Amino acid sequence: MSVRTLPLLFLNLGGEMLYILDQRLRAQNIPGDKARKVLNDIISTMFNRKFMEELFKPQELYSKKALRTIYERLAHASIMKLNQASMDKLYDLMTMAFKYQVLLCPRPKDVLLVTFNHLDTIKGFIRDSPTILQQVDETFRQLTEIYGGLSAGEFQLIRQTLLIFFQDLHIRRECFWKHMQETVHSAQCCLPGVGNYMEDRRRRLTFHYVYPFENEICTWAK
Repeated sequence: MSVRTLPLLFLNLGGEMLYILDQRLRAQNIPGDKARKVLNDIISTMFNRKFMEELFKPQELYSKKALRTIYERLAHASIMKLNQASMDKLYDLMTMAFKYQVLLCPRPKDVLLVTFNHLDTIKGFIRDSPTILQQVDETFRQLTEIYGGLSAGEFQLIRQTLLIFFQDLHIRRECFWKHMQETVHSAQCCLPGVGNYMEDRRRRLTFHYVYPFENEICTWAK
C-alpha cells in the first residue's frame, strides 16, 4: 500500500463531485450567482490550507466510511442540501467515474495527469475568485513538488492501492457507462472525465461526458 495515494484519491473524487454538482445546477436553471456561491463555498472548504497540509502527509488511506463522511460534509458546506438518496447517487457516480479513469490509464503515472485535469476544471469554476484560486494553485504546486519526482514503480504502487480501494465497489448503472463512452479516431489514449484530453498528432481535443440523473439532486436551504 502506498502512503502517497490519499491526496490523489481525495482530489479526483472531489473533482468529480464538483463536476456533477455543476451539471445539476445548470440543469435546474439555478441563478448564476447562487450557483457560483455553492461551488465557491465547497471548493474553499475542500482546499482549506490546514486540511491540505494534513492531507499531503504520508499516510494510509482513510476508510471508505470516513472518506464518504468527508464528502457529505463538503457537499453541505454551502446553501445546497442533499437528501440521503441524492447523496448516495452522487457518491456512486463519483467513485465509478474515477475508478473508470484509473482502469483506463495506459501508464500508472497517468493518474497524476487525471488529477491535473480535475484541478484545471476546478480552477475554471472559480476564475473570478482570486483568493480561492490561490488555494487551488498551492495544491497544484504541492502535487508537482511531491509527485513530479516519483518513479514508475512508485506510481504503480499508487495505482494498485487505488484499485484495491475500489475493488469492492460494484454499482450497476448502465446509463452511466453508455454516457461514458467516446469514440475518437487516431487517439493515443482515452481518459474519460473532467477535462478529458485526447491527443493525436495534429490537435488536442477536450470532451466532457454527461452524468445521468433520473431525479433532481439538489434542494436549497432558506
